[in-house]
Amino acid sequence: MDQQIDVRTLRQWLEEKRPVTVLDVRLDEDRAQWSIPGSVHVNAYEALKAGQCDVFSRIPLPVGVPVVTVCNRGIVSQIAAKQLVEAGVPAVSLLGGMQAWSLAWNISKMGLSLMRIIQVRRTGKGCLSYLLFSGRSLHHSKAAAAL
Repeated sequence: MDQQIDVRTLRQWLEEKRPVTVLDVRLDEDRAQWSIPGSVHVNAYEALKAGQCDVFSRIPLPVGVPVVTVCNRGIVSQIAAKQLVEAGVPAVSLLGGMQAWSLAWNISKMGLSLMRIIQVRRTGKGCLSYLLFSGRSLHHSKAAAAL
Protein backbone atom coordinates (compact mmCIF):
# COMPACT_ATOMS: atom_id res chain seq x y z
CA MET A 1 0.00 0.00 0.00
CA ASP A 2 1.69 3.17 -1.18
CA GLN A 3 -1.27 5.49 -0.71
CA GLN A 4 -0.10 8.00 1.87
CA ILE A 5 -0.72 11.64 2.69
CA ASP A 6 1.83 13.96 4.24
CA VAL A 7 1.30 16.10 7.33
CA ARG A 8 1.23 19.36 5.37
CA THR A 9 -1.59 18.14 3.12
CA LEU A 10 -3.65 16.79 6.03
CA ARG A 11 -3.18 20.03 7.96
CA GLN A 12 -4.32 21.98 4.90
CA TRP A 13 -7.41 19.79 4.47
CA LEU A 14 -8.35 20.26 8.12
CA GLU A 15 -7.79 24.04 7.99
CA GLU A 16 -9.96 24.25 4.84
CA LYS A 17 -12.62 22.16 6.64
CA ARG A 18 -12.52 19.71 3.75
CA PRO A 19 -14.67 16.60 4.35
CA VAL A 20 -12.27 14.00 5.72
CA THR A 21 -12.36 11.43 8.50
CA VAL A 22 -9.14 11.09 10.47
CA LEU A 23 -9.20 7.56 11.90
CA ASP A 24 -6.82 7.05 14.82
CA VAL A 25 -6.05 3.32 15.18
CA ARG A 26 -3.65 3.58 18.13
CA LEU A 27 -3.98 1.97 21.54
CA ASP A 28 -6.23 3.70 24.08
CA GLU A 29 -3.27 4.82 26.20
CA ASP A 30 -1.52 6.41 23.21
CA ARG A 31 -4.70 8.21 22.21
CA ALA A 32 -5.19 9.45 25.78
CA GLN A 33 -1.83 11.26 25.64
CA TRP A 34 -2.78 13.37 22.60
CA SER A 35 -4.60 13.21 19.29
CA ILE A 36 -5.45 15.12 16.14
CA PRO A 37 -8.45 17.35 16.94
CA GLY A 38 -11.67 15.95 15.49
CA SER A 39 -10.23 12.50 14.84
CA VAL A 40 -12.22 9.31 15.41
CA HIS A 41 -10.62 6.62 17.57
CA VAL A 42 -10.81 2.87 17.06
CA ASN A 43 -8.52 0.81 19.29
CA ALA A 44 -7.41 -1.43 16.42
CA TYR A 45 -3.62 -1.37 16.74
CA GLU A 46 -3.14 -4.89 18.16
CA ALA A 47 -5.75 -6.44 15.85
CA LEU A 48 -4.12 -4.86 12.80
CA LYS A 49 -0.65 -5.98 13.89
CA ALA A 50 -2.01 -9.51 14.39
CA GLY A 51 -3.32 -9.52 10.81
CA GLN A 52 -7.06 -9.54 11.55
CA CYS A 53 -8.93 -8.71 8.34
CA ASP A 54 -12.32 -7.61 9.64
CA VAL A 55 -11.21 -4.87 12.03
CA PHE A 56 -13.40 -2.16 10.48
CA SER A 57 -16.43 -4.25 9.46
CA ARG A 58 -18.60 -2.81 12.26
CA ILE A 59 -17.27 0.76 12.25
CA PRO A 60 -19.70 3.23 10.65
CA LEU A 61 -17.78 5.64 8.43
CA PRO A 62 -19.30 8.47 6.36
CA VAL A 63 -19.99 7.35 2.79
CA GLY A 64 -17.92 9.05 0.10
CA VAL A 65 -15.66 10.86 2.60
CA PRO A 66 -11.96 10.03 2.40
CA VAL A 67 -10.38 8.46 5.47
CA VAL A 68 -6.87 9.23 6.70
CA THR A 69 -5.64 6.49 9.02
CA VAL A 70 -3.20 7.41 11.79
CA CYS A 71 -0.97 5.41 14.13
CA ASN A 72 2.22 6.23 16.02
CA ARG A 73 4.72 6.08 13.14
CA GLY A 74 2.62 5.43 10.03
CA ILE A 75 3.25 1.71 9.67
CA VAL A 76 0.15 0.06 11.16
CA SER A 77 -2.03 2.80 9.68
CA GLN A 78 -0.92 1.60 6.23
CA ILE A 79 -2.44 -1.79 7.03
CA ALA A 80 -5.64 -0.03 8.15
CA ALA A 81 -5.81 2.06 4.97
CA LYS A 82 -5.27 -1.05 2.83
CA GLN A 83 -8.13 -2.88 4.59
CA LEU A 84 -10.43 0.10 4.12
CA VAL A 85 -9.56 0.43 0.42
CA GLU A 86 -10.24 -3.29 -0.05
CA ALA A 87 -13.67 -2.68 1.55
CA GLY A 88 -14.38 0.12 -0.94
CA VAL A 89 -13.59 3.06 1.37
CA PRO A 90 -11.31 5.78 -0.04
CA ALA A 91 -8.43 5.72 2.46
CA VAL A 92 -4.81 6.80 2.83
CA SER A 93 -2.31 6.58 5.68
CA LEU A 94 -0.66 9.59 7.35
CA LEU A 95 3.00 9.39 6.38
CA GLY A 96 5.07 9.22 9.57
CA GLY A 97 1.98 9.01 11.79
CA MET A 98 1.69 10.98 15.01
CA GLN A 99 5.46 11.23 15.17
CA ALA A 100 5.38 13.33 11.98
CA TRP A 101 2.28 15.22 13.19
CA SER A 102 4.18 16.25 16.34
CA LEU A 103 6.65 18.15 14.16
CA ALA A 104 3.99 19.97 12.13
CA TRP A 105 4.10 23.74 12.31
CA ASN A 106 3.25 26.71 10.15
CA ILE A 107 3.95 30.41 10.03
CA SER A 108 1.63 33.38 9.57
CA LYS A 109 3.13 36.78 8.85
CA MET A 110 1.32 39.95 9.86
CA GLY A 111 2.65 43.35 8.83
CA LEU A 112 1.96 46.50 10.79
CA SER A 113 3.20 49.99 9.96
CA LEU A 114 6.12 49.95 12.41
CA MET A 115 6.74 46.27 13.02
CA ARG A 116 6.29 42.78 11.66
CA ILE A 117 4.81 39.91 13.67
CA ILE A 118 5.39 36.29 12.79
CA GLN A 119 3.17 33.70 14.45
CA VAL A 120 4.70 30.22 14.68
CA ARG A 121 2.19 27.48 15.43
CA ARG A 122 3.23 23.90 16.24
CA THR A 123 0.11 22.26 14.84
CA GLY A 124 0.94 18.86 16.30
CA LYS A 125 1.49 20.16 19.83
CA GLY A 126 -0.91 23.09 20.03
CA CYS A 127 1.93 25.50 20.89
CA LEU A 128 1.87 29.09 19.71
CA SER A 129 4.77 31.54 19.62
CA TYR A 130 5.33 35.02 18.22
CA LEU A 131 8.37 36.79 16.82
CA LEU A 132 8.23 40.59 16.76
CA PHE A 133 10.43 42.56 14.35
CA SER A 134 10.81 46.30 14.77
CA GLY A 135 13.31 48.11 12.58
CA ARG A 136 16.58 46.18 12.76
CA SER A 137 16.10 44.63 16.20
CA LEU A 138 14.37 41.40 17.05
CA HIS A 139 12.18 41.03 20.14
CA HIS A 140 10.94 37.58 21.02
CA SER A 141 9.05 35.80 23.71
CA LYS A 142 10.51 33.01 25.84
CA ALA A 143 8.35 30.55 23.91
CA ALA A 144 9.83 31.72 20.61
CA ALA A 145 13.35 31.36 22.00
CA ALA A 146 12.63 27.67 22.57
CA LEU A 147 12.02 27.06 18.85
